[in-house]
Amino acid sequence: MSDNNEGWLHRRLQSGTQLTELRDTESTLQVVVRHTRGLMDADMAYVSFTDFDSNETVIRKTDGVRTGEYASIRQPLGTGVLGRVAIGHASYWTSDYRTDEKLHHMGPIDEIVEGEGVRALLGAPLSVAGRVIGALLIAFRSPREFSDTEVDRLESLADQAAVAIDNAQRHEQLMALVESDVDHRGERSDTDIAELSRSLDLDRRLVEAVTSELPSSSLLAIGAQALGCDLWLTDLTGTRRLASSTDRTLPDRTDGTFVTVTAAGQQFGHLLTDRSLNEAEQAVLERVSLHVALWMMLTRAREAVELRDGTEAVSALIDGTLDAAGARSVLEEWWLHQVERWCVLVLETPDPVVDRVVRALSASSPSPVIVAPHEGHICVISGDERWVDALPSLFAPRGWTLRGGMTWVDAPTDLPDAHRTAELALSAQVSLGRTGLSDGTGLGVVAAVLHLGASGGLPTSLIADLTPLTSYDSSHHSDLLRTADVYFSADGNVARTATVLGVHRNTVRQRLDRIGELMGEDWNRMPRKLDLQLALRVHTVAPGGGGASERQA
Repeated sequence: MSDNNEGWLHRRLQSGTQLTELRDTESTLQVVVRHTRGLMDADMAYVSFTDFDSNETVIRKTDGVRTGEYASIRQPLGTGVLGRVAIGHASYWTSDYRTDEKLHHMGPIDEIVEGEGVRALLGAPLSVAGRVIGALLIAFRSPREFSDTEVDRLESLADQAAVAIDNAQRHEQLMALVESDVDHRGERSDTDIAELSRSLDLDRRLVEAVTSELPSSSLLAIGAQALGCDLWLTDLTGTRRLASSTDRTLPDRTDGTFVTVTAAGQQFGHLLTDRSLNEAEQAVLERVSLHVALWMMLTRAREAVELRDGTEAVSALIDGTLDAAGARSVLEEWWLHQVERWCVLVLETPDPVVDRVVRALSASSPSPVIVAPHEGHICVISGDERWVDALPSLFAPRGWTLRGGMTWVDAPTDLPDAHRTAELALSAQVSLGRTGLSDGTGLGVVAAVLHLGASGGLPTSLIADLTPLTSYDSSHHSDLLRTADVYFSADGNVARTATVLGVHRNTVRQRLDRIGELMGEDWNRMPRKLDLQLALRVHTVAPGGGGASERQA
């Protein structure tokens, strides 16, 4: 099987989108087995439906099967691979059906399997909202092992197939009821017929919202209109709003009805109303919930593709190997070539929520943006200054700490240097215990010094020792440290230094003389002057630094 995960994710996404648009069971099953066989590079693929009343599962649709006997197997539950998977507990695989002693073999079925030439099998259950409907299997005509990646891939295909099959079956059931009403109008009321028509129309609108890639709030708005009450989608804790049909405050669960948004064994959150629903309305809420789950499954598939694309784009733009034309070509793919300048952000994020932060950053930007995990941090490339400035408002409500470095550049070929500068700024933020975004160009060489200090690579002799000044200020309640800093910033102008400090010029001169006594007469001459300036910059930005002091000598 190909290891090109990006290509596989693209094909899976295309398959899921096509399945969502189908409305009849036969077409859905045919697409499921055909796409599964192709995506898994298998000799054959097939779907079975489980009948717990008869305690068996029946193969319903196949692709690649050669014999009619195999295509019509009725497998008792718990036997073989098919019967074991169709119970719905978990996936199962065998490298060689013929010699697998862990399986419950049945003579007549073993003969059919032998006639088809099947040796290795992998199966995953099909389930919707906790209800098992069957199994999806792939088979090979030679013995082989299955990797964890292959098991995960088949399970993901089974997840989206189960929802698509259930949707198709429900649609056909509604259509059959409507046709039955047409043939027996005298037996059913106009109200019943209108209710069925509304159900069909609701399904149609929900499917269109999913396939059109509208936001989840659009699905909730459709459901809210059908129910005549507002809807909220929350996380599994029920405390955080993910989407809603209204701007109103999230109600308490006890005020209304809620269902868990579930598909194929995955729980995505809760769907909540602000009033209690009757039985018929709860059925409508369940339909909305199922389509929300389908929307989330497809969205995650798209995000998996986009996340990988973002990683490759980030790596290409910041590794320093692209010339101007190459960098601009990558930016064109992301529609970032028309901006006047670019911002590179390097963000620190705790591991458990990296993917959530990446998705939130990508979704929140109104303009093109590249976001991807990169070497232990999250790298962002944007041309939208307003969005960058608004990042604190994205992080704070979610309880995430925003800490990072940023650098703006005017040329695509400057992106590698911008990334390195932003990395230094992030390192400085971490060393200083600060949160928020720090502009790497503003810190200059201080960022590099702090980065070296944090990594243990800063020689103690690299910058001047300020202990004589800090000790004197502490014991005499003076402000020599800040006086030196302001004096250097004023280019050695005593009058300007006095104005900034709010003291007389003679006071400044007296302080400068004291600094000379403590630090040595060469403190104001190169190269000692440069060492002292650097030390003062580091001290000023450090926690408890003397830059904010207002003491007077």
